[in-house]
Amino acid sequence: MEYRVNQRTGDKISIIGLGASYISESSEKEAVEALIYAYEHGINYVDLSTAGAKTFSYYASALGSVWKKMRYQVHFGANYETGEYGWTTNLEAVKRQIDWQLRSLKTDYIDYGFVHCLDEDSDWEAYQENGVLQYLLDMKKKRSCTAYPFLQANF
Repeated sequence: MEYRVNQRTGDKISIIGLGASYISESSEKEAVEALIYAYEHGINYVDLSTAGAKTFSYYASALGSVWKKMRYQVHFGANYETGEYGWTTNLEAVKRQIDWQLRSLKTDYIDYGFVHCLDEDSDWEAYQENGVLQYLLDMKKKRSCTAYPFLQANF
């Protein structure tokens, strides 16, 4: 596997990443085997925007013992409270989902975050007015690791 170095964080990231979109439609056995196979072949970057909540437990089962070697990207605003994909600009829901994603992945940090579903100016305004953006910026400030490098961008 070839890797590139993220110039902002120093992370060594595989040139092939793994999307999570419909892996939730697989059986757990099949999903875990596929994720282990990807890891064993050098993939260390995962984007966790997915169609179903059980994807997170699949990743925890497959990669829980090596999570420190992985680079997880979550989507702030993605909402899996129903078990299926949804999205929100509600601050309390975003907080619950961040905590849920961390617990489900059996990790204590997020490497990369993506502010999710800002399709219209009103979505961006809601992130600011509802306090989501400030919450993410405050969360980044509290971290001593390179978590949330996307928040280093100028808004």
